[in-house]
Amino acid sequence: MKNKLLLPLTAVAGTLLLTGCMPNTPLPTFGKAITPQWIKADFDGKPGDELIATSNLQDVVFNDRGEIIGWYVKSYAGTPYIKNRNGSWDFSALKDQKGIANMVGQAQGAGRHALAVSGGDLDPTKEAQVTAPTTETKLEANTQTAVFRYTQGGATVTKTVTLHPRNFNIDLKTSVQGGPERVNILFPGLAKNGGPRVQALAGGQVVQLQNQVLKNVEYAAMQENPSQVAHAVIVRPQAGTPLNVSLTGGQQASIVAEVPAESNLKVYGGKNELIHLYQSGYAQYMPGLFNANFFGDMSLWIVKFMEFLHKIIGSWGLAIVAMTILVRLAMWPLMQAQGRTSARMQVMQPRIKEIQDKYKDKKDMESQRAMQMEMQQLYRDHNFNPAGCFSTMLPFPILIALWSTIRNFEFDKGFLWMPDLAIPDPLYIMALLYVLANVAQLYVMTRKTPEMFKQQIFIYVIFLYFAFTFPAGVIIYSVLSTLIGIIQQVIINKQVERETQSLATTVEKITTTTPVKKKGGKIIDAPKE
Repeated sequence: MKNKLLLPLTAVAGTLLLTGCMPNTPLPTFGKAITPQWIKADFDGKPGDELIATSNLQDVVFNDRGEIIGWYVKSYAGTPYIKNRNGSWDFSALKDQKGIANMVGQAQGAGRHALAVSGGDLDPTKEAQVTAPTTETKLEANTQTAVFRYTQGGATVTKTVTLHPRNFNIDLKTSVQGGPERVNILFPGLAKNGGPRVQALAGGQVVQLQNQVLKNVEYAAMQENPSQVAHAVIVRPQAGTPLNVSLTGGQQASIVAEVPAESNLKVYGGKNELIHLYQSGYAQYMPGLFNANFFGDMSLWIVKFMEFLHKIIGSWGLAIVAMTILVRLAMWPLMQAQGRTSARMQVMQPRIKEIQDKYKDKKDMESQRAMQMEMQQLYRDHNFNPAGCFSTMLPFPILIALWSTIRNFEFDKGFLWMPDLAIPDPLYIMALLYVLANVAQLYVMTRKTPEMFKQQIFIYVIFLYFAFTFPAGVIIYSVLSTLIGIIQQVIINKQVERETQSLATTVEKITTTTPVKKKGGKIIDAPKE
């Protein structure tokens, strides 16, 4: 592979990595923020309507007993999988599941719906007398609430489900009157994963015992290996509810929660990713749920710092701006080393090309050795150390952690014309600024080698697409960080050019004044002009 292709391919691969694109993951749909709402419509094609809670993060489908029959977590926040076509709802994208994660496996049999209640005469597979559910949405309180009520075998079940559109938490209150003192609530499956980690925290210990009842647990969880596309279901008792659980792993993975007839649970159903878990109150307080690595710890520091700035400033957009400026100033020395390496390489590039062209047709060892000696002399003349290129890698962990943190953070407000910083800018203004800033940076970095600029400019056609899909908060950070980097690089370029001119003058003086020693030991002066 030619060297000139390495940077473009690396940039594309890095972009794919940062955006979490996977072969089986659907690409995002461009659109505006989704206003959380309840939709009443026929989802499953059977008699009767279902209730669908839709939001930026997920679409959750309930039957008339408050059981979840479809639990769709969105890989890209704000993707409108549910379409309103002339007053009729189109659910084909969810039903086809083209890479969309359904937290309730559809092939697991009747009665294996999430939140299904069993015990005594209560049986999810049998008919029940159902009362029409009621719904309420309070955007300012970040809640979508539905109350379901049905009667079966003389027992009346009242189920109050409250979703929170800006995180993956669900509050579940269940009341059973005229039935058993204790009932089971089922949490089956985990997307398409055939073998998630299933565990519980009991007696202060994380246990993975299966097919037996664990009493008084602090949580029970099913989790895929952590990533941008991994998922988790976590069940926690609330308000003094004693929680016993039975765990099952493998293809039929499930959590059966045994609770009193009056119970209160908190359920997390969404991405198994550190920032979302942290914002939902799980990452730091529940042992064994998430073991953060170095990047994870760094991300948590960034989140806490961003939350600190938000308390002072009162705006998430301005908090991102302030954090970006402060972080770039703190990283100035590290970026200085990277910028100087790049600037010196640009200054030397024409001379490097001359040397390479000089020996391009000479493949013998003596010519290759001579070329290496000329290159080394060039490096010495320009005070350039190739090993110093490793210093350019030092800032990357911080920049990647910043990028990942902001990308996964759920903001509760917008900024300027952007309604929600967790989804793409609906007017695409920030996407355009992102591309222009990066093109300007490329020009500053390659101003002395126009052919390199032409080779790499096509990358930003690809970047433009991804810029359309990045959350607005990420683009604010990226644009501002890039602009600061351009200013720093311009300053560095001028410094390096002055130093290079000084070095060139010094080298010229040395070569014209230094005596040259001949083999016989006689010293002669260098020829004078």
